[in-house]
Amino acid sequence: MVGIVSAVFRCDNGSAGTGGLRAAATLAALVLVSACTVQEAGSDPPNGFTPDPSAGENPSATSPTSAGVPSDTPHVGTPGAALDRAARGGPGFPVSLKDATGQVLVFETPPGRIVSLVPSATRTLEALGVGNLLVGRTAYDTTATLAHLPSVGGGLQPNLETLLALRPDLVIRYGGESDRATTRRLSEMEVRHFAVRPDRVEDVRTLIRDLGTVTGRRRQADSLLADVDASFQEIRARIAGRPPVRVAYLLGGNPPWVAGPGTFIDELLSAAGGENPFADLKVPYGPVSPEEFLARDIDLLLAPEGGEVFLPSPSPRLVRVSPAMELPGPDLARFAGELARLLHPQAFR
Repeated sequence: MVGIVSAVFRCDNGSAGTGGLRAAATLAALVLVSACTVQEAGSDPPNGFTPDPSAGENPSATSPTSAGVPSDTPHVGTPGAALDRAARGGPGFPVSLKDATGQVLVFETPPGRIVSLVPSATRTLEALGVGNLLVGRTAYDTTATLAHLPSVGGGLQPNLETLLALRPDLVIRYGGESDRATTRRLSEMEVRHFAVRPDRVEDVRTLIRDLGTVTGRRRQADSLLADVDASFQEIRARIAGRPPVRVAYLLGGNPPWVAGPGTFIDELLSAAGGENPFADLKVPYGPVSPEEFLARDIDLLLAPEGGEVFLPSPSPRLVRVSPAMELPGPDLARFAGELARLLHPQAFR
């Protein structure tokens, strides 16, 4: 199971909640809306997931630049960086974008040295054909195409000394309150940072569109989005009229944690012709009692390969799926198709 390898959940009463440890660690780029906060122990959630009690906020304040840093300010220690960027300029610039925190950033030219602290954003950059702009990775970016890059550690609380030594002119970070120290330090060092928060499918669309705009790859972003739309449309056409399958997604843990409403996993289940039996959960991701799996008339359970799952006996049928399904990036539609084939195999014969 991908995820935090070392973290402690602290609830309002100060007690450690270990049951959801591996569960919350699994989901990257999602946000845990619950009464618990997270204390990191040298690592962070992969694929962009950040347990964050501020989830659901709608930032409305905007400012001309990120943390007041002018868009053409070179990184400290990189003389001539602005000239470098000017040399890389192309049609369509300058552009201005509002990030996930409400900050408005102006890009006079595309960035040339990117560190992404959000693995789903890293995957998106590769899909856009600009993986060569990456100069660093997190400990959870483990694909062969990124292995040659130096690791900055976790996406939350990264090793700032290593990160700054890479001289990025753009850092892509998670747009939450889980790591204010990194955000503050980047601003102090005049390193521009752009916040993303891919909680739902529409957020992933925004992620693709924004990163395509920032990197001067809008045509490629439009092509990716068209492919995503076409895939979802084909799925809808194939499963039209078929009764939904009641399917729950388990993250692991003891008691088991499940995906609830307002999450991209819930939306994927629905797009694939499923019905989430935990759609009435009060939080996007949370623990449920084992008895609930017997009381909710569940047809099928899904869990990531390698994840430890504790279930009552007897329990509904459990099917293992790729942990990459939890990555909220440009491959969402492909995974929705795989789920649809699993839930409605007759529709694809």
